[in-house]
Amino acid sequence: MTLAVDRRSLLRGRIGRAAGEIRPPFSRDEKTFSGLCDGCGACVEACPEKAIAPGADGRPLLRYRDALCTFCQACGEACPTGAIDSEHGQSWTAKASIGSACLSFNGIVCRACGEHCDDDAIRFKLLAGGRALPLVDETACTGCLKCALVCPTGVIRMRRSPQKEIAA
Repeated sequence: MTLAVDRRSLLRGRIGRAAGEIRPPFSRDEKTFSGLCDGCGACVEACPEKAIAPGADGRPLLRYRDALCTFCQACGEACPTGAIDSEHGQSWTAKASIGSACLSFNGIVCRACGEHCDDDAIRFKLLAGGRALPLVDETACTGCLKCALVCPTGVIRMRRSPQKEIAA
């Protein structure tokens, strides 16, 4: 994977994002986004849910562990540069990924993520010793962010799935 690094980010020592950090919905592809976004913060101010915050590079990231994005598109409407644009931006492809520090992996009963998943994308496979293995069905996961918001240990990360080419 290659990173799109602009001069400003390189000089500030801000190269790339940490694992699990994703741009707001309708963001352009990373290379285009980095070229367009000037870190003005208009999207951060416009978000009624306070689900967007500046990342280490000064550009917006989705705060899915702290607030629920409602996909209202206010961020895109406020973006003066077109870095976030519902017409030209990427479709939402984020999927949940559950880390190994999950309470269920460690023998502690917790099913908060599954209980909050309206799409039944998170199911639990019973294992010996009373443990339950949480499994994410990526075909059912819509990336709604609810599971990450309610996870008591914060081990659910959102990651972008590769976009599939649609034949014309």
